[in-house]
Amino acid sequence: MEKPLIYADMKNETSLTIVYSPREDGGAIIKATSDGVPSIEVVFKKDRMDEAHILYMEVTELLRSRAKLNEDPASIRTTIGKLFAAFRGEKVDQASTYHRPPSGEFIANPGKNLTIDVDGVVYERLPVRTRLITLRDTDLMPIIEEYVSPYIKPGDIFFVSEKVLTIIQGRVVDMSTIRPTRLAHFFARNVGNHYGSTDFHGFGHGTALAMQLFIEEAGYVRVLFAAAISAITRPFGIRGLFYYICGKRAKSIDCPMSFLILEYAHSAKLAPNDPSAAARDIRAHLGVETVILDANYRGAFSLGKSTRAISESFIGALFRDNPLGQSDEMTPFCIVRKSV
Repeated sequence: MEKPLIYADMKNETSLTIVYSPREDGGAIIKATSDGVPSIEVVFKKDRMDEAHILYMEVTELLRSRAKLNEDPASIRTTIGKLFAAFRGEKVDQASTYHRPPSGEFIANPGKNLTIDVDGVVYERLPVRTRLITLRDTDLMPIIEEYVSPYIKPGDIFFVSEKVLTIIQGRVVDMSTIRPTRLAHFFARNVGNHYGSTDFHGFGHGTALAMQLFIEEAGYVRVLFAAAISAITRPFGIRGLFYYICGKRAKSIDCPMSFLILEYAHSAKLAPNDPSAAARDIRAHLGVETVILDANYRGAFSLGKSTRAISESFIGALFRDNPLGQSDEMTPFCIVRKSV
């Protein structure tokens, strides 16, 4: 049985304490408590423990994030209420009405630099901040025209987060619709995401929810073959073959899709369809080479490119520190140009 957890680090700033209480039946209850008002809670059955772990991480991250922004406790409580409601299966209208205007002021995300040296050449990485892109958006070109076109220059390389292309294509899955198999549970247990330790950076494919989508994307035969090869080669120090054999599309699956953007906190994302065609369409519109990028704390790779001349090693080196971030930065685009 798991141990109970209490998160009160941000109580002074937010007035909220998060309590994770395992139940004897194998489930759990998560509560957001505050003095003088009713608690907000979600009850998880045993078969939904992946969601319980995800919610606990999301709500604690959310409190830290909103406290840094000095948001008032009443607004934070409203936001937490919406997050918990989503995990209770309630339909919540979460879409933001805030419209962020285009800006040529490119600011590095916290802890990141705009410049990076790749093989002796210095490049500027210019994150483009946008409004919140939602499932209501079905065409990427008007968004690119508004936020990117005014600032692109000849010779630039344009990078598009695969997440935004996934959203535009509607390839977002609500967690409640995923039905993990025994195979998904087995494989997920063998993914080392360090959940519960200081080395934890994200769930990756370490939940049965994400692993089920991974298996469906790669195909059962391919996954079983990859697992067999990985089991044979791992004792010899050869790692990574499981993901290499299963392919980039399966590797790109993520659950949860976002820790801090409420619209996607209870969602998983699939890989976008035909990303290379999307990259070529964007190149035709902007006039610069384009890459559909998947980047996280483990590294970066392309899902699609408008030209093969841009190598994977270059992409990996250029985005090795994941300057676009993983959460609520809302920087789905990046203009890259050589520094002068």
